[in-house]
Amino acid sequence: MLFLMTVTILFPIQQFLFLHYYYYYDGGLNNSLPVATVVLRPMKKDTIEHEKKSHLETKRTSSDNTDNDDYSFLTMYGSHRALDSIKKLPAWLQNYIKWHRDQTQNASNDTKYVVITCMPKDGFCGGLSDRLRPLPFLLLFASQVPRVLCIHFLKPQSLENFLLPPSNGLDWRCPPEVASLLDESKETAKQPIIRAYNIDRCNSENQIVPCAQTKIDYMRKDDGKYLSIKLVSNDVASINKALYLFQRHSYVDRMPSLDNWAFVDLMGDIFRVMFEPITPLAIRINQTMAQLGLVENHYSSVHTRCRYPVYPAARHQGKQVDKEGGLLFANKTKDALIDIMENAINCAHQLDPHLPIYFASDHDDATRYMITHDTHLNSTQYIRPVGINRKEEPLHMGNLEESHEHKAVDYFSIFEDLLIIGGSKCVAHGVGSFGSFGAAITGNRCRAIHRKFNGALVKCPNDRALKRLVPITEPILYGQNTQNNANLVADLQGTG
Repeated sequence: MLFLMTVTILFPIQQFLFLHYYYYYDGGLNNSLPVATVVLRPMKKDTIEHEKKSHLETKRTSSDNTDNDDYSFLTMYGSHRALDSIKKLPAWLQNYIKWHRDQTQNASNDTKYVVITCMPKDGFCGGLSDRLRPLPFLLLFASQVPRVLCIHFLKPQSLENFLLPPSNGLDWRCPPEVASLLDESKETAKQPIIRAYNIDRCNSENQIVPCAQTKIDYMRKDDGKYLSIKLVSNDVASINKALYLFQRHSYVDRMPSLDNWAFVDLMGDIFRVMFEPITPLAIRINQTMAQLGLVENHYSSVHTRCRYPVYPAARHQGKQVDKEGGLLFANKTKDALIDIMENAINCAHQLDPHLPIYFASDHDDATRYMITHDTHLNSTQYIRPVGINRKEEPLHMGNLEESHEHKAVDYFSIFEDLLIIGGSKCVAHGVGSFGSFGAAITGNRCRAIHRKFNGALVKCPNDRALKRLVPITEPILYGQNTQNNANLVADLQGTG
């Protein structure tokens, strides 16, 4: 334990000592902003390029993630963070995690599971953030049956190719036999062995309770060892209704409001209890952050969704650029995106003017432009964000047309951006759930929203990310509160 505490304390210091900061001036201006570079590794200023390594394709188990190499240690994720995060969760969820661990560590023929799936023949599972946004509700549902929750994604890749559970967290991996019981030629709803339970679409928020209770009651009577569950729709409104139910079980009297693509404030702790990057991905993130001079809680992040909404200029290209990619960063589209991205940088700078900014987007050309050009903050002051100069447009895990030619490493950029954003002090994000996911991993404690739901930019400061407490007036499952943790509300009020 002493060794672990020592490493946890010294590693950020080690990162600081490796860095060298210089100031970037414009014609002798007095105003200047720090831009990070690294002495140890020659590179182009503010950019790095990642080469795809074939050795990263090796499938890893939990034992593979116990690596003594310092380069695989991240201060932001891992078993050293999971225990603290568990303590911050509501009592009912702490109890479920304890019960879940006992069930998985002492599994028998009597152990029963609820499986969260995304099969190759399923229609639209959504991208990574759309799939994991309902996770708090799914944990609540599983705790009420109760069954052991496990995740079995096959489209486009197994989640274990990117993330694993911390050794002292919640082990969400399904038993190996699940793969043999699922028919990859059939969608989840038509599986012959593992029965699927769909939560019906509800027309108003309070109807989520009878919908969920009906399915819970059915599952309690079902003797099947493995059953699956999913929301009928992963649209914004449906997920928000489910997440509000989670929050009514997790707060007393009042709870944080949710809107658009927001994740619950507790998602950061839930994430750290359930996930850490596999070793090759952790090494890659560590190298990126060292090269860019980023240390946890000492930088802000910006995420811009360039391929969504699809602008009129992009529609003329005749491509479904949102999921499939191929958006041309040129002409009117380029001009519109530059305005949006520069506004996003300004929003992040206003959150904390003293921090460097990590910039990420779903378009390689757009990111390259931003990290090689200055963004003017006013007539005398400007800043240039740091970021990854990728050679290809990032893939989307929700692409319906994705072929099997892509390997797990081809999707690493998605997780790299998400986990780096999740280590920020502050986050400025726009439309879509990906940037919101990154902000949630930080705890939603310092964020700005730089675009409207329809994609139009919003100048900062604005109140779109303002935390609001709303009264708990709607019913909860079976009419009885499952915990009493008023400190959660008190902590939220303290953040203002």
